[in-house]
Amino acid sequence: MRKAEEWKNVFCLEGLWEANLKINYSVEPVLSLLNKQYPRMKYIYGSCATVAEFKFYLNKWTQASYDKYPILYLASHGNKGSIEFSHREKIEITEIAQLLEGKCNNKIIIFASCGILDLDKSDIDKFIKITNCLAVCGYRNDVDWIKATAFELLLLEGMQDNEFSGRGVGAIQRNLDKIGKSFHGLDFNMVIKNM
Repeated sequence: MRKAEEWKNVFCLEGLWEANLKINYSVEPVLSLLNKQYPRMKYIYGSCATVAEFKFYLNKWTQASYDKYPILYLASHGNKGSIEFSHREKIEITEIAQLLEGKCNNKIIIFASCGILDLDKSDIDKFIKITNCLAVCGYRNDVDWIKATAFELLLLEGMQDNEFSGRGVGAIQRNLDKIGKSFHGLDFNMVIKNM
């Protein structure tokens, strides 16, 4: 269990948003801004153009040397149940669950991808059970990039105020519901592990 006063560092993996490399959308400035505001909140950022790169970084996150990074922030194009990368490569949420099987105790996974959690609750519960994560969250619809990024900034900041436990993640969810009311058009869902 991580206490409220402990900083919850972020491990971010981001796919390429555009095939044209001159267009450089990125959530990394959001992480940099949070780090400037809260210097004790650290982050690791990896850019993934392919599924192979994504799997490489995902494997790194599960290693003991990254235990102090309990928030996995996955930002990329998405679709119902999958993350999309350049060259039309994609990885299904079920495969991500297999890669993370049993390795996510007291960790939260954020899928910052359009429509990825437009799934039955039973499918999301299965992901949580396989990975043993504390909670998983993400969008159930297509979203505006700027609105979603602003929302994610507030989400990541809000996670710092609560312990990563059953009670703490409940407080995160209530805060998330309040924040979400200011962001019309974002259908963001947080599913918590059954305790």
